[in-house]
Amino acid sequence: MMIAQFRKKLTTTSGKDVVWTFSIQIVIMLGAFAVNKLLASRLSIDEFGQYNVIKRSVQVLSFVMLAGAGIALPRYIPLYRNAEIRRPVMPLVYASLIYIIGVTLLTVIVCLIFSDQLQLLIIGQCSDTSLYLIALAYAFTLAIAQFAYAYYRGMGDFKWYNGSQLAVQLLIIMPLFLFPTLTVFRVFISWLIVTTLLVAFYLARELWIRERLSESFRWYQVKGELAVIVTYASGRLLADFFLFSLSAFPLIYISNVHGFQTTAYYSVGLTFVTMVTPLFSFMGIILLPYVSKAIARRELQSANRFIGQLTLIYIVSSLLIIVTLYVFIYWLTLIFFSENYVAAGHLSRIMLLSILPQSLYLLYRNPIDAISVVPYNTIILGVCLVAMILLFLHADSVEQQAWAYLAVSTLQGGLSWLAWVLLKRSLNH
Repeated sequence: MMIAQFRKKLTTTSGKDVVWTFSIQIVIMLGAFAVNKLLASRLSIDEFGQYNVIKRSVQVLSFVMLAGAGIALPRYIPLYRNAEIRRPVMPLVYASLIYIIGVTLLTVIVCLIFSDQLQLLIIGQCSDTSLYLIALAYAFTLAIAQFAYAYYRGMGDFKWYNGSQLAVQLLIIMPLFLFPTLTVFRVFISWLIVTTLLVAFYLARELWIRERLSESFRWYQVKGELAVIVTYASGRLLADFFLFSLSAFPLIYISNVHGFQTTAYYSVGLTFVTMVTPLFSFMGIILLPYVSKAIARRELQSANRFIGQLTLIYIVSSLLIIVTLYVFIYWLTLIFFSENYVAAGHLSRIMLLSILPQSLYLLYRNPIDAISVVPYNTIILGVCLVAMILLFLHADSVEQQAWAYLAVSTLQGGLSWLAWVLLKRSLNH
């Protein structure tokens, strides 16, 4: 009976979205492992450590530039399209783009004014100004890419949402084979060019489609939607910064205290965690527009039951993944990195335990954002980042810093679960 219900669920539109998203996200994850393997094999240990510092720093910068719009679009587009009186979505889209460009300009100005201080944080112990500028440009390109992905999520176009990400993931692998000698500079300049071309294609395609559909609106509506975006997204701006800082801060801190070699070892465990957790974020990708639609249609009880079922699935799945990675960590390190990184196995085993609490955070964060305008996720992540900084400052070894990462992940998952429980109760009353 239960199997029959499950099969029936998969034949629905949302069920097909789940299957499509899960399948493509697995391929994207494998592509990320392939990139990591190539770089770990072709870069020196120090270069690989620097690459990981820049990669995490660019992710933080890109989500600062995105400024919460990546959450606002998947929330408001379904609300507008499913309201009793439908509202045009293009003013919201243009307002979001204006908002992102404004925040990006401020971010770049700050990065240029304080370049001497920020260069150390963003590209590590390196004085290459050109690499610093490329990192800033690449961060903006990733922000616009996330803007396009958020638009596809909001529109419910999960084939393009997943396909566009897959295209980026596959195409950034190609330059890694073309260079006879690979350097950190060549990696990021090639990725900047490839990603910029793809994102330009995505944006041009959507504008052409909207023009053909003749979705008319008045430009004064953009001003009104800008106020909506600023009100909702600005509270989430820090959430994105805090979220990626939780993975970037350990590498930046360790690189400055222990050097790039120790950073490379620590990044092995962190890479396993951050490559597996997107498998758990795939349902959140669908949940934000799904719960927003349920709010518009006043069907929140069914959404609540769905999330309850997913909680059990997430716990069981994450435990299975942890056990598998824990047992085979030696062989997996050889496969996805190289023999040089086997020594990091004890650190990886500690950090792998954080997959469970992080999976719960990834499940609850989107329903929380869909229900509440109050940025609870920002508060949770801010508390976690402060806790991480304090724990790292008092840690005496890199092993203690691995335990600190696990402790903060546990706090992150626990607070997210508590916020969801409290929000559910407030809605029922």
